[in-house]
Amino acid sequence: MRSQNNVSQSGRRPGGQRILYDAHGTRVKSSPLSNKLVRFLLFGLLPYLVINGIILLLVCSTPKISIEVKDTNDYVTSDVVFSVRSLLPLKEMKVTMESAPVEYEKDGSSYRCSVNQNGTFYVEATSVNGMMRAAYADVSMLDDTAPAVDEESAHIDQGSLRFNISDTQSGVNFDSIYAIVNEEQEVYPSEIDKTTGQVTIPLPSKVDSVELYFEDMVGNARSGHITVNTMLIDPDTGEEAVPEETDAETESEGETEAS
Repeated sequence: MRSQNNVSQSGRRPGGQRILYDAHGTRVKSSPLSNKLVRFLLFGLLPYLVINGIILLLVCSTPKISIEVKDTNDYVTSDVVFSVRSLLPLKEMKVTMESAPVEYEKDGSSYRCSVNQNGTFYVEATSVNGMMRAAYADVSMLDDTAPAVDEESAHIDQGSLRFNISDTQSGVNFDSIYAIVNEEQEVYPSEIDKTTGQVTIPLPSKVDSVELYFEDMVGNARSGHITVNTMLIDPDTGEEAVPEETDAETESEGETEAS
């Protein structure tokens, strides 16, 4: 019994591990670093995972791109703001509008440029590790189309040509509307209903051809040819002499964008 008590008080556990006490008799816990598994995890596996994770992050890092198309104030131009965030420095950046290069300038942490046509705005960024990211945005609020005449609305009524005209963006410039009758006489509308877009142009007693000219509020212009078949206007009654053979049809002949 005596020898067993001496062994139990010798400062060793039954498994043979040593138990230490300080001068006050308080047990001193051993350092976790004394454990081989802990040392392997801290100084072997963990640094390996961290270093290789950083390498993988740098190798696979890809730029991030965001694009915002601003509203237009004049239907002619619009600002586009885009940002490119990259962990690594950029090697190359391409900015195009319908495949044509676009000039841009730095605006704080982002970039800004102005576009004057509808289409696809495209940004491509490549970082120094060779990873590339591309993004695009559609620009569709600019007015690059002239007003349109409703062909079904064009008709002859009491010696006048009536038709409806519309423009879905900047609007019709009603002051720009006039007609060239018989290729020589310039005639302006006698009535305009801006609410419905109906325009009335008085015609002479004999009409062989009518050429319409009109623009929208930003200068997009178009001419439209009105075909009149066997149309003779009675100057006394203001009615068509041969109504069953009288017709009016519109045919767009061209479009130009005013500068």
